[in-house]
Amino acid sequence: MSVQWVILVVTAVLAVVAVVAAVVTVRALRQIKAVNREAREDRAALVVTEPAPVPEPVAQVEEAPSAEVVRVVEGRVIVQPTQDQVVAATMTRPAVRLNIVAAGLAHALRPESRDRILGLMRREYRARKRARQRAARAAARATNGPPPAGGRDWVGS
Repeated sequence: MSVQWVILVVTAVLAVVAVVAAVVTVRALRQIKAVNREAREDRAALVVTEPAPVPEPVAQVEEAPSAEVVRVVEGRVIVQPTQDQVVAATMTRPAVRLNIVAAGLAHALRPESRDRILGLMRREYRARKRARQRAARAAARATNGPPPAGGRDWVGS
């Protein structure tokens, strides 16, 4: 099979994967819209009453501020999200993750980072090459044995 056919097959497979991903995305978007529509209808049907006033206790006890701030505005209960919830919701968005990856790639491709990475790779390559050469010399010494002790006796007789 020639290289052109391999490229054609790989391109066709990638196109099929892209179409399947688009279909899955559209279906998920429709489901999300349906869930949002149902939630809006449920909120419209829900009648929120004002909370009854709570009598204050005789002894004033200082309470720690709660993590959630709950307010009632125009008959709706509004809960302010905590800092952790905001960060979790923000960091899980695909666009934010893509931006994080892009920023990492941009940092890695800067000239100073690129030179540092290339230097590390060059040193690692040379160290492994020296280790292979040392191992080869040690193996050669182990299989050939020591040279003869008698000077020129080994030349032939």
